[in-house]
Amino acid sequence: MRTNKNNKERLVLIICIYFIISTISSYCWSDNAINNGESVRNELRVKQPCQFENDIDSITVLYWNAWGCNYDQYTISYSLTTGYMVVYVEYLKSIPAYPIICSEQSRLFLSSIDAFYLKKSIPIVEKKIKHCTNEHVEYDIPTFHIEGYKNGKRVLFSSTLLEDGDYELVFNPMFEKFKSMVSSVVDEYDRYVKKFRNKDDTYRCRYY
Repeated sequence: MRTNKNNKERLVLIICIYFIISTISSYCWSDNAINNGESVRNELRVKQPCQFENDIDSITVLYWNAWGCNYDQYTISYSLTTGYMVVYVEYLKSIPAYPIICSEQSRLFLSSIDAFYLKKSIPIVEKKIKHCTNEHVEYDIPTFHIEGYKNGKRVLFSSTLLEDGDYELVFNPMFEKFKSMVSSVVDEYDRYVKKFRNKDDTYRCRYY
């Protein structure tokens, strides 16, 4: 009888321990699920499509720089329907576009396009300072060409000269951040392209 009683007590103890472990595990799983769910929502929020007031479905920045980069022209394209941003060089047909996955870069891209080119609520150049010399300097000036598309049709075009032969341009601080972001994206792309090309390849390809 004592043996049966001990067996019952052991069984009850095992059931209690199992119940406690199950409860703790369930709580931890729920907590992790909440955290993971929030992470997923944040990730989706980054990739959610954005929409401007004029219903443009894609924005393209053509960055033309004849001397300062490996290539003459880079294309940075953002789709407002999918929420994805890529950078590529048009004539490098064999190299896939490089995806920009940094949410901060995407947000800065969109807010800058909206403020400077769509709403035009902020001036790009705050002031111009005349160079000390009277000598006029002519050279290929780095330029942003901004294009907006709706259903495949271009509905927006604007250009911004990033330098001036006669003046020092003082840009709005937000536009300076936008310029720096574009330069950073271009640098990322150049490192990415090196994986596809031979070390002896000449990168520059000029338009004439």
